[in-house]
Amino acid sequence: MLAMKRLAHRACKAGVTLMELAIVIAIVGILAMAALPSIIDRWQRETVILLADRFASTVSLARAMAQYQHIQTNIVQLDNRVGWDGGWALTTQQPVSNPDRTAKPVPVPPLLSVSAVSVPKVPAVQISFRIRDQTLSYAPVGYSRDSNGGPRYGTLTISSGRHTRQVRISNVGRVRICDPVADSKSCPLTGDDSDSDP
Repeated sequence: MLAMKRLAHRACKAGVTLMELAIVIAIVGILAMAALPSIIDRWQRETVILLADRFASTVSLARAMAQYQHIQTNIVQLDNRVGWDGGWALTTQQPVSNPDRTAKPVPVPPLLSVSAVSVPKVPAVQISFRIRDQTLSYAPVGYSRDSNGGPRYGTLTISSGRHTRQVRISNVGRVRICDPVADSKSCPLTGDDSDSDP
Protein backbone atom coordinates (compact mmCIF):
# COMPACT_ATOMS: atom_id res chain seq x y z
CA MET A 1 0.00 0.00 0.00
CA LEU A 2 2.85 2.32 0.80
CA ALA A 3 4.39 1.65 -2.62
CA MET A 4 1.13 2.60 -4.32
CA LYS A 5 1.03 5.94 -2.48
CA ARG A 6 4.63 6.72 -3.54
CA LEU A 7 3.84 5.95 -7.20
CA ALA A 8 0.75 8.14 -7.07
CA HIS A 9 2.76 10.92 -5.45
CA ARG A 10 5.45 10.69 -8.19
CA ALA A 11 2.77 10.80 -10.92
CA CYS A 12 1.45 14.08 -9.55
CA LYS A 13 4.92 15.64 -9.70
CA ALA A 14 5.71 14.36 -13.23
CA GLY A 15 5.72 17.30 -15.66
CA VAL A 16 7.46 20.60 -16.19
CA THR A 17 6.93 23.92 -14.54
CA LEU A 18 6.27 27.11 -16.42
CA MET A 19 9.77 28.33 -15.59
CA GLU A 20 11.41 25.21 -17.08
CA LEU A 21 9.29 25.53 -20.23
CA ALA A 22 10.23 29.20 -20.61
CA ILE A 23 13.95 28.39 -20.27
CA VAL A 24 13.75 25.64 -22.93
CA ILE A 25 11.86 27.94 -25.34
CA ALA A 26 14.44 30.71 -24.78
CA ILE A 27 17.33 28.34 -25.52
CA VAL A 28 15.66 27.04 -28.69
CA GLY A 29 14.99 30.65 -29.79
CA ILE A 30 18.61 31.66 -29.26
CA LEU A 31 19.83 28.65 -31.25
CA ALA A 32 17.39 29.43 -34.07
CA MET A 33 18.53 33.06 -34.22
CA ALA A 34 22.15 31.93 -34.39
CA ALA A 35 21.38 29.58 -37.31
CA LEU A 36 19.19 32.02 -39.27
CA PRO A 37 21.97 33.88 -41.17
CA SER A 38 23.47 30.66 -42.49
CA ILE A 39 20.02 29.36 -43.49
CA ILE A 40 19.26 32.56 -45.42
CA ASP A 41 22.71 32.50 -47.05
CA ARG A 42 22.19 28.91 -48.17
CA TRP A 43 18.71 29.77 -49.50
CA GLN A 44 20.10 32.67 -51.55
CA ARG A 45 22.91 30.49 -52.93
CA GLU A 46 20.57 27.70 -54.00
CA THR A 47 18.14 30.18 -55.60
CA VAL A 48 20.93 31.76 -57.68
CA ILE A 49 22.24 28.36 -58.80
CA LEU A 50 18.73 27.15 -59.70
CA LEU A 51 17.88 30.25 -61.73
CA ALA A 52 21.21 30.12 -63.60
CA ASP A 53 20.57 26.46 -64.47
CA ARG A 54 17.02 27.24 -65.62
CA PHE A 55 18.16 30.08 -67.86
CA ALA A 56 20.97 27.97 -69.34
CA SER A 57 18.46 25.17 -69.98
CA THR A 58 16.10 27.62 -71.68
CA VAL A 59 18.92 28.88 -73.92
CA SER A 60 19.97 25.31 -74.79
CA LEU A 61 16.37 24.41 -75.60
CA ALA A 62 15.97 27.51 -77.78
CA ARG A 63 19.15 26.70 -79.68
CA ALA A 64 18.21 23.04 -80.17
CA MET A 65 14.69 23.90 -81.33
CA ALA A 66 16.04 26.45 -83.81
CA GLN A 67 18.63 24.00 -85.08
CA TYR A 68 16.53 20.87 -85.43
CA GLN A 69 13.07 22.28 -86.16
CA HIS A 70 14.39 25.09 -88.39
CA ILE A 71 12.35 27.80 -86.69
CA GLN A 72 13.14 31.18 -85.17
CA THR A 73 13.26 31.09 -81.37
CA ASN A 74 13.38 34.05 -78.97
CA ILE A 75 14.06 34.40 -75.26
CA VAL A 76 12.27 37.50 -74.01
CA GLN A 77 11.42 39.16 -70.71
CA LEU A 78 8.27 37.76 -69.14
CA ASP A 79 7.12 41.24 -68.10
CA ASN A 80 8.63 44.32 -69.77
CA ARG A 81 7.65 46.55 -66.82
CA VAL A 82 9.74 44.51 -64.36
CA GLY A 83 12.54 43.51 -66.74
CA TRP A 84 14.51 40.31 -66.39
CA ASP A 85 13.84 40.28 -62.62
CA GLY A 86 10.30 39.09 -63.46
CA GLY A 87 11.47 36.05 -65.42
CA TRP A 88 11.77 35.02 -69.05
CA ALA A 89 9.87 33.17 -71.74
CA LEU A 90 10.91 31.08 -74.73
CA THR A 91 8.79 31.86 -77.78
CA THR A 92 8.82 30.50 -81.31
CA GLN A 93 7.09 31.13 -84.58
CA GLN A 94 5.59 28.32 -86.58
CA PRO A 95 7.54 27.79 -89.79
CA VAL A 96 6.02 29.36 -92.86
CA SER A 97 4.46 26.71 -95.09
CA ASN A 98 5.92 28.31 -98.22
CA PRO A 99 9.56 29.28 -97.62
CA ASP A 100 9.88 30.63 -101.19
CA ARG A 101 10.55 34.36 -100.75
CA THR A 102 9.70 35.08 -104.40
CA ALA A 103 6.10 33.99 -103.94
CA LYS A 104 3.42 36.32 -102.66
CA PRO A 105 3.95 37.40 -99.03
CA VAL A 106 2.58 35.11 -96.38
CA PRO A 107 1.35 36.68 -93.12
CA VAL A 108 3.70 36.20 -90.19
CA PRO A 109 2.44 33.40 -87.96
CA PRO A 110 1.69 34.26 -84.31
CA LEU A 111 4.23 33.71 -81.55
CA LEU A 112 3.89 30.51 -79.55
CA SER A 113 5.09 30.41 -75.96
CA VAL A 114 7.06 27.23 -75.33
CA SER A 115 8.14 27.76 -71.73
CA ALA A 116 8.19 30.50 -69.12
CA VAL A 117 10.17 30.84 -65.90
CA SER A 118 9.14 33.34 -63.23
CA VAL A 119 11.60 34.51 -60.60
CA PRO A 120 10.59 34.03 -56.94
CA LYS A 121 9.97 37.17 -54.89
CA VAL A 122 11.77 35.82 -51.80
CA PRO A 123 14.74 35.85 -51.47
CA ALA A 124 15.36 39.07 -53.38
CA VAL A 125 17.07 38.28 -56.69
CA GLN A 126 18.60 40.80 -59.10
CA ILE A 127 18.97 39.84 -62.76
CA SER A 128 20.69 41.91 -65.41
CA PHE A 129 21.26 40.95 -69.03
CA ARG A 130 23.93 42.71 -71.07
CA ILE A 131 22.57 42.20 -74.58
CA ARG A 132 21.29 44.48 -77.32
CA ASP A 133 17.50 44.90 -77.55
CA GLN A 134 17.02 42.73 -74.43
CA THR A 135 16.06 39.73 -76.61
CA LEU A 136 18.10 36.64 -77.39
CA SER A 137 17.13 35.20 -80.78
CA TYR A 138 18.24 32.04 -82.54
CA ALA A 139 18.08 31.75 -86.31
CA PRO A 140 16.79 28.50 -87.87
CA VAL A 141 20.40 27.28 -88.21
CA GLY A 142 20.98 27.46 -84.42
CA TYR A 143 23.17 30.58 -84.19
CA SER A 144 22.20 33.56 -82.09
CA ARG A 145 21.59 36.37 -84.55
CA ASP A 146 20.05 39.82 -84.58
CA SER A 147 17.67 41.08 -87.26
CA ASN A 148 20.60 42.23 -89.44
CA GLY A 149 22.28 38.81 -89.34
CA GLY A 150 25.07 39.82 -86.97
CA PRO A 151 26.03 37.66 -84.00
CA ARG A 152 24.23 38.26 -80.74
CA TYR A 153 25.96 37.43 -77.47
CA GLY A 154 25.78 38.61 -73.89
CA THR A 155 25.94 37.86 -70.18
CA LEU A 156 23.04 37.33 -67.82
CA THR A 157 24.06 38.03 -64.21
CA ILE A 158 21.97 36.63 -61.38
CA SER A 159 22.72 37.72 -57.82
CA SER A 160 21.16 37.41 -54.40
CA GLY A 161 22.95 38.43 -51.23
CA ARG A 162 26.64 37.67 -51.66
CA HIS A 163 26.11 35.00 -54.34
CA THR A 164 26.44 35.63 -58.07
CA ARG A 165 26.29 33.43 -61.16
CA GLN A 166 26.79 34.45 -64.76
CA VAL A 167 25.25 32.77 -67.77
CA ARG A 168 27.36 33.64 -70.80
CA ILE A 169 26.19 33.24 -74.36
CA SER A 170 29.03 33.19 -76.88
CA ASN A 171 28.92 34.71 -80.36
CA VAL A 172 27.92 31.33 -81.83
CA GLY A 173 25.10 30.90 -79.31
CA ARG A 174 26.64 28.44 -76.87
CA VAL A 175 25.84 28.84 -73.20
CA ARG A 176 28.12 28.54 -70.17
CA ILE A 177 27.46 29.06 -66.44
CA CYS A 178 30.26 30.42 -64.33
CA ASP A 179 30.84 31.69 -60.81
CA PRO A 180 32.85 34.95 -60.79
CA VAL A 181 34.16 34.25 -57.30
CA ALA A 182 35.40 30.71 -57.95
CA ASP A 183 36.39 31.24 -61.62
CA SER A 184 37.91 34.72 -61.35
CA LYS A 185 40.29 34.16 -64.30
CA SER A 186 37.89 32.61 -66.81
CA CYS A 187 34.76 34.39 -65.57
CA PRO A 188 35.49 37.93 -64.41
CA LEU A 189 32.62 40.11 -63.22
CA THR A 190 33.14 42.28 -66.32
CA GLY A 191 34.61 41.05 -69.53
CA ASP A 192 34.27 40.49 -73.22
CA ASP A 193 31.63 37.94 -74.10
CA SER A 194 32.57 37.72 -77.76
CA ASP A 195 35.03 34.86 -77.26
CA SER A 196 33.57 31.55 -78.32
CA ASP A 197 33.70 28.57 -76.01
CA PRO A 198 36.65 26.21 -76.46
